[in-house]
Amino acid sequence: MDAEELNIISKTELKKDSKKVQAFGRSIAELSNDEIKKFNFPVNIQEAIKEFKAIKSNSAKKRQVQFLGKLLREVDLTEAYGVMERLRTNSQQEIQANHYIEKWRDKLLSNKEAITEFISLYPEADSQSLRQLIQNSLKERSLNKPPKSYRQLFQIIKSMIKEL
Repeated sequence: MDAEELNIISKTELKKDSKKVQAFGRSIAELSNDEIKKFNFPVNIQEAIKEFKAIKSNSAKKRQVQFLGKLLREVDLTEAYGVMERLRTNSQQEIQANHYIEKWRDKLLSNKEAITEFISLYPEADSQSLRQLIQNSLKERSLNKPPKSYRQLFQIIKSMIKEL
């Protein structure tokens, strides 16, 4: 009989799996506290994550990741992988939405007719405040002032697009 028939896992495979779980644990520990709460881990794992966040030394962090990996190997990670995937997907969607908003902002600032197009797509938009923010943004840019109106324009566009 060979190793496959006995379902024996080699030390190399065990080490690879261990490293994957440690890397997964580190990626979880580097998330925000609100995101970590979505994982529903046992108290001992939550404590290990809190300790990781508090540690400043790289070598101590490495040891803590190893400990966290050990704790994570003792639980079923199927649900945790799903939560992590949803977090990544949401993050990517948010990035795409921000790019879309930035394109609209740039279009509105570079093309005077773009506001008509924007209002036709988003009729609830307040055209007067949009025009005012566009004017202020252009003025700020020409005077090399801080981009306060530029940021406000982004937020207005974001609120209009999110309402749909």
